[in-house]
Amino acid sequence: MQKKQPMSKWMGIGISILALAALSSCDIINPEEDIPAYIYVPDIELQANSITEGSSSEKITEVWLSLDGGFLGAYSLPALIPLLETGSREIILQAGIKDNGINSTPDIYPFYETSTYNKTLVSNVVDTIRPVIGYQDVAKFAFIENFERSTHLFQDIRRGQLSQVQLVAEGAFEGSQSLRIRLDTTSSILEVATNARYSELTKQSPLVYLEVNYRSDVPVVFGVIGHDINGLPSQGEAALDPGFSPREDWNKIYFNLSRMIVDLNREEYQVVLQAYIPIENGQLSKKSADIWLDNIKLVHF
Repeated sequence: MQKKQPMSKWMGIGISILALAALSSCDIINPEEDIPAYIYVPDIELQANSITEGSSSEKITEVWLSLDGGFLGAYSLPALIPLLETGSREIILQAGIKDNGINSTPDIYPFYETSTYNKTLVSNVVDTIRPVIGYQDVAKFAFIENFERSTHLFQDIRRGQLSQVQLVAEGAFEGSQSLRIRLDTTSSILEVATNARYSELTKQSPLVYLEVNYRSDVPVVFGVIGHDINGLPSQGEAALDPGFSPREDWNKIYFNLSRMIVDLNREEYQVVLQAYIPIENGQLSKKSADIWLDNIKLVHF
């Protein structure tokens, strides 16, 4: 006659089976996660040729990352980027800016070089990369105005007086001089354009940018004036759109002029800016205001 097993023994076996099943189900629900490798990009440095490309001033705010040819995303600098892909990888980094200085319009700056690295990525290891870039060889500069000469390009006064525009050493951004525009209650608006016109800006590509270092007490708007070479003498057709708000310390902005140049569709263009003291409650908001500008570059392909 077979001896019956004690009930406590069967209960113990059952509990063990249930425990194993629970552990197994936990592995299914919460599988072990891969440990990423990390890329750390503290900043991106621009080294421009001072003679042919002007100042090395930049405002690169993001790094755009591609891995083995696939785009992964844009990351604010400084950037610590986790990557689940490990082993030997091709890493491509591109410099990102705020188009027209607007936070909601980040973009790759097309005229800066791309940096490519071959790295062996290891889980839980941080690999620091500090890209040093220049302008692309195919980038063209219609003009570079650093205001270091005795004369400058911005002398075509369309509204206001030329005496409001002066080269000054005091408060210069870099070098010995910057351009200062002065407004007051008798001359609260100044509109001035380059005294030269520029052609074939979109011959190779529709991309045209204006780089500007600035600080200002009041808003300033930038744009272009389009002209036809064989047209009747006229003031040209102006389009003013991107601008900047008052800022106490020096800043840099990248104005995307591409759309307005394509829309105007003219043969030659002047760069134009308008500075003004705003009106509040029917009166000028300030009795006087100053705007400082430096390192203005018109860049295209």
